[in-house]
Amino acid sequence: MLAFEGEIWVRSDFIIPWGIILVEEGKIIAVGDEIKVPIGVETRKFNNGEKILPGFVEPHCHLGLFEEITGVDKLNTKDKLIDSDFVAFENINFSNIGLYESALTGGVTTAGILPGSSNLVGGIGSVVKTVGSNEVLIKKSCLKIALGENVTKAHQLERSELRTALIQYLTLKKKEFSNMTIRVHCHYKEDISLALELKQMFELDMILEHLTEGHTMLEDIKKSGVKAVTGPFFVGRPKLEMANLDRELTTKLLKYGVETSFMTDYPSNPPEMLKIALLEVIKNGVSAIKAYDMITLGSAKLLGVDDKVGSLEVGKDGDIVIHSYSPFDFKDKVLEVYEKGVRITWPNIF
Repeated sequence: MLAFEGEIWVRSDFIIPWGIILVEEGKIIAVGDEIKVPIGVETRKFNNGEKILPGFVEPHCHLGLFEEITGVDKLNTKDKLIDSDFVAFENINFSNIGLYESALTGGVTTAGILPGSSNLVGGIGSVVKTVGSNEVLIKKSCLKIALGENVTKAHQLERSELRTALIQYLTLKKKEFSNMTIRVHCHYKEDISLALELKQMFELDMILEHLTEGHTMLEDIKKSGVKAVTGPFFVGRPKLEMANLDRELTTKLLKYGVETSFMTDYPSNPPEMLKIALLEVIKNGVSAIKAYDMITLGSAKLLGVDDKVGSLEVGKDGDIVIHSYSPFDFKDKVLEVYEKGVRITWPNIF
C-alpha cells in the first residue's frame, strides 16, 4: 500500500484542497480529506504547492509506432491502399523513449495509439498504458480511415476513387466492424462531408480527427452525432488542405455541443506536448477546467476506458502524476509519475 497526501484533483469538478489517496495492488482504495493512513504505510507528502493529478489521457498519437532517436517508422503500410490487418499494439516498441517522454515530462499515462494516415484504411488502433506495465487496455479500439492529401498523394488517386473504394470496403466489412469506433482523418470540408455521409450510410460510431475546416459546417457536425479530436496545434499549415485553419475550432465545436478532445498527433508534436496543448486551447477560448477535463476523464470516455483511468476515484487504477504547479501554469513540471501505484523512472538507454 502507498499513500499520497496533498492537494488532490480527483476530477475536474472535484478538487480536495488537502487530502489523502490510498493505493493498494494497483487500485485506488480510498480518497478524501478524512482518510486515515494505516500504521507503517509509506506516505508521499506534497505540501509546497504541488498538485496530485490523474495521468493525462492522450486520445490520438503514434507513440512507439514512430520511434524517437532511431526514426523507425511503422505508421503506414507503403504498398497497400487498405490494410485492416495492422493492429497498433502488435507493432508498438514499448521500450522507446518517446513513451517515457510522454509520461515523465508530459504526464500522459494512457494513450490511444493509431496507425498512420497514408492508407485509406490504415488498420486497428489500440489503447495502452504508456509506461510501467504497458498494459493493453483495449487491443482493438478502433478502425482508422484516412481521407485527403496524404492518401491521394501516396497512392496517386483522386478523391472520387477513394470514395468508391471506401464504400465498397465498408459494404463488405460492415459486420466485422459494426461494434468498433471508426476514426476518420479529415481536413477539407468535402472530406468531412464524406465522413458524415458514411456515418449515416453504414450507421457508424465515428470520431473525426483534425477536421480543420470543421468550423465551416458546425451545424452538420452537431446533427450527425460524431465526436471530434482536434489538433495538433503546433504545426502551422504544412498542407493545402490545412489552409483554412481556425485556432478556435475546439471552442466552436464545444459551443455546438460536440463531444471533443484534442491531440498531440505525435510525431507531429513532441511526445510531452499534450500539457502545452492544454494551454493552447485555453488561450483560444476553452475554459481551463473544461480543457483539463478533455484530456483526463473526457478522453478516457472517448476511448472507452473511463472505468479504469481519467480520474482519481475509488476502484480506478492508481495512475498518479505529481505536478509542481497547477497544470494551467506555464511553469508547471511533472515531478513524479506512478502507474498503478508504482513509480516510473527514466530508462537507461545509453
